Amino acid sequence: MNSSRRIAVLGLLALGLLGLFIWARRDVRTPRAPQRPWSVPLVDRDLGAIAADTLRVLVQEHPLTCERFPGGERGTEVELLERFARWNKVPLQVLPVPPDSLLPLLQRGAGDVIAALLHRDRFGDAVACTGPWWHTTPVLVHLRPDRATGTDGRVADSVRVPVHGPWARDTAMAGVADVRTGTALLEAVAAGAVPAALVTDLEARHLAEELPQLAFDPVDAPPVDLVFAVRRNATRLREALDRWLLQPDEQEARGLIVAAYGRRLPDRGPLGGERMRPPVGDTLSPFDDVFRAKAGLMHWDWELLAAIAFKESRFDTSAISVKGAQGLMQMMPATAERLGMDSVEMVEGQVHAAAVYLAVLDSLWRRSIPDPDERLHFVLAAYNAGPGHVRDAQRLAGELGLDRHRWTGNVERAITLLALPRFYRMPGITAGRCKGAQTFLYVREVLGLYGRFRAAGR
Repeated sequence: MNSSRRIAVLGLLALGLLGLFIWARRDVRTPRAPQRPWSVPLVDRDLGAIAADTLRVLVQEHPLTCERFPGGERGTEVELLERFARWNKVPLQVLPVPPDSLLPLLQRGAGDVIAALLHRDRFGDAVACTGPWWHTTPVLVHLRPDRATGTDGRVADSVRVPVHGPWARDTAMAGVADVRTGTALLEAVAAGAVPAALVTDLEARHLAEELPQLAFDPVDAPPVDLVFAVRRNATRLREALDRWLLQPDEQEARGLIVAAYGRRLPDRGPLGGERMRPPVGDTLSPFDDVFRAKAGLMHWDWELLAAIAFKESRFDTSAISVKGAQGLMQMMPATAERLGMDSVEMVEGQVHAAAVYLAVLDSLWRRSIPDPDERLHFVLAAYNAGPGHVRDAQRLAGELGLDRHRWTGNVERAITLLALPRFYRMPGITAGRCKGAQTFLYVREVLGLYGRFRAAGR
């Protein structure tokens, strides 16, 4: 080979090596699009293997998904999937896990179905979603206007939105992203810790009756599908879920189950509106003289006894409640017996027992709450719910950063939360579940009646 030809060949080889070097450098410097963590299944486990074993459901603990109680679980989604398991004759196991573990545990095969009030965008194409088991719309939750607490009812700009909720990325409803569930945010609004939150209508309806301090404003937005999620390669499981969801009998049962966890949103105005019509005329009741005679057993006016009697029984001496409270003042027979008197024998005995009980309750808080007007709130709450529940509400108020020695806007909010398992099961809460919504309204209504009776100069 002559020298000129050799030079040409060497030049071509050099150019080829240079091109290869440039291509290699470009491939190194241009990173590939990162794969989403846990984006693919790591096991091959479908309906056949599940039927021979157990259908494992991964849940986020939530009142509408799964709440654990002695002897089992309950929750809308758990009840639905229990029906699916029976329909397929497959054993069911419910596995509560942290929110960030739902997808990894599904892809690793530790679970087969995710139930967590899911919308289709939660995990994107990393999972296969079933058809919808329900639809949900957004509701704006905030404190009701309330002159007693100075709450005007206007919604602040800092609306909290669950980061995993359907509307976390909706710019039209943008708010402050929060890692808590909609239910947890709703509870925070009820305690006054959060000004407002955007939650699902299912969550709002579920807690509406328990939290009378809240207002619920539906937001005009298209409904969002709620679905279950399975691994992408679990095609037979997803198909079975979809067939089950379309069964007419199951659709009817599903409607009943969802309704059992909350039927409708209340249309609430400002707190303090008149709920009861007090009597009119020269006298409050046929028992005014009895109220006056027994008022000496306590340091409040006799109109307070009249207000309690009207609220409790509408002045009906034969009234008996579903819980067994009796007579004009609706005293529980066991309570009256502990005070050494018969509350149902005659009107005088009923009023006397109530006056003595009020005095006893007053003594329980006299040292810690020296102001008699403030203390009266706690006394009335204890008359309605029992002193144990009021003590629990004070403990909870302290845990929530509220003033445990002030009722309005503080302990009254805490006592409503004692209707919810997450709170009445807390350490230090000893009296169990309390229908705090009733007590919240009871104190306000009795004090309202008492004020009107006194203002009338009777």
